[in-house]
Amino acid sequence: MNSKSIAIQLGEKGVCICPHFLSPKRLREVQSDLDPLLLAGEFHRAGVGRGEQKSTSDEIRKDEVRWLDRTAQNPAQAHLWRRIDLLRLVFNRVLFLGLKDFEGHYAVYPPGGHYSRHLDQFQSHNARTVSFILYLNRDWQSEDGGQLRIYGPSQTVDVDPIGGTMVCFMSADMEHEVLLSNAPRKSLAGWFRR
Repeated sequence: MNSKSIAIQLGEKGVCICPHFLSPKRLREVQSDLDPLLLAGEFHRAGVGRGEQKSTSDEIRKDEVRWLDRTAQNPAQAHLWRRIDLLRLVFNRVLFLGLKDFEGHYAVYPPGGHYSRHLDQFQSHNARTVSFILYLNRDWQSEDGGQLRIYGPSQTVDVDPIGGTMVCFMSADMEHEVLLSNAPRKSLAGWFRR
């Protein structure tokens, strides 16, 4: 699926699921970037809220993140940034969203990890416009759990976090959750912002 097709589907349905967004080779490169960062202890506990309202709660969310920095990218990340930048340009051209930048992080859910139903847009700050998730798992099986459940206006969709699959959706419109994971679940998650 090319970038224009992704944008059209996002505009028509509010969500787009794109298997094979990354080739197997590119997927291995990104996995080889994430794994050493995790082993080196560069991930930290993810929170909910922002500013003084930010907190951690296992009842709401149980995962760890490592934010990406565009100025300190390596070759694997450089490819991701190029793909993300192209999507942003196409979203703006096709959907007239006025997106200016992207913020994102690697996320790892341990066995027992989850994220309760929520919206990605903060109540006090509406810059997050399109949510983006790229799965980085190896050999994921349905029984491993960790599905992304998206609550659409007419139906609920569950997405297995299969490596290379990309999901994007409108941040202010689509409530979603990460179901209980039975195996380590890895992704790049982020937001195109106005």
